[in-house]
Amino acid sequence: MSYRRIPLDQYSDIFSATTELSSEIIGGQIVSVSDEFFAEAFHLLLQEPAPSLKGQFGPKGALYSGWESRRHNPTYDWCIIRLGTTGTITGFDVDTSHFNGNEAPQVSIDVLHGSASEEPQAHDARWAEVLPKVDLGPNSRHLFTITESRPVNYVKLNMYPDGGIARFRVYGHVSPVIPSDESEIFDLAHVFAGGRVEFTSDQHFGIGANLIVPGRGKNMGGGWETKRSRTKGHKDWVVIKLGVPGVLEHIEVDTHHFKGNFPESCEVHGLYTDTSIDWMAHESQEADWALILPRTKLGPHRQHYFQFENTEGKIHSHIKVTIHPDGGLQRIRIMGSKSGLNRLNVERAAMSALAPATTPRTTEVTPTL
Repeated sequence: MSYRRIPLDQYSDIFSATTELSSEIIGGQIVSVSDEFFAEAFHLLLQEPAPSLKGQFGPKGALYSGWESRRHNPTYDWCIIRLGTTGTITGFDVDTSHFNGNEAPQVSIDVLHGSASEEPQAHDARWAEVLPKVDLGPNSRHLFTITESRPVNYVKLNMYPDGGIARFRVYGHVSPVIPSDESEIFDLAHVFAGGRVEFTSDQHFGIGANLIVPGRGKNMGGGWETKRSRTKGHKDWVVIKLGVPGVLEHIEVDTHHFKGNFPESCEVHGLYTDTSIDWMAHESQEADWALILPRTKLGPHRQHYFQFENTEGKIHSHIKVTIHPDGGLQRIRIMGSKSGLNRLNVERAAMSALAPATTPRTTEVTPTL
């Protein structure tokens, strides 16, 4: 399988539209590991970047936020990871931050799809190599893209011959889990339904992709947070592609943990498109978006539920949540049902969704989650 090294300054261009399938936030877990004498492998999947622990020592030696094995391995070390959800893989970030002189010199990566109840072993014949042995350097991130894999749910990181790796991130696209019942209400934006954050105006303190993952986050770092604005009338926004186009019912806007830095208000727009859009170039084209929730006050550290209006019988594929003037949100849930309409009706509904509408009324609803 072919691969390509990616310069770090191209990270956003290459990986911004993918999902971190290995993240602990969506349930990624270490299944087994050959050796973790100096530092435990669970660090590999942590969301936060690896901090420096220089000068700190434990009973076994210097402390590192990462996976580090013993010296003098005659073969190689390995770590088996169960992804948070099944998906196709398009790339990796192998990060040796703060490992200098003890970093892993080389790695290769294998994948397979197996039963969640039967964990694969290191020498399972089903492992398929997707990244051949590649060189690593000290204290740096190494980005790779590969030819998109088949759907898999296990990854094996092989380290030659031993050493340390701070973080390991597997990027790709979720194999969606969507209700078969056309009328069932579910979170159309959820990462497990195939939802994807396609654009953020700013993600200085917390990335936009956090908005659609499971749970409510353990701290502010688990959400989306922008830097402080100094310009009158400033606003930030995030564009989310729904896992499947559908009819929208209501939204949950969660400011959990954001107590002094929550947005003053938010508004929501929607549109339907079946083509890819360059959101950087598209951001000024406000006429394409239909208002489905007018500017509405938000409060600190709570879940807000608002009913959409002017969405009945209209199909949306994307939503844009705009916050005023800046701040942080923990999660966004877009509740609705998938469309059972044929292609002609989808196109008609899409045209209707883009047509001018009366200003919707904001209504608080009881959550049905």
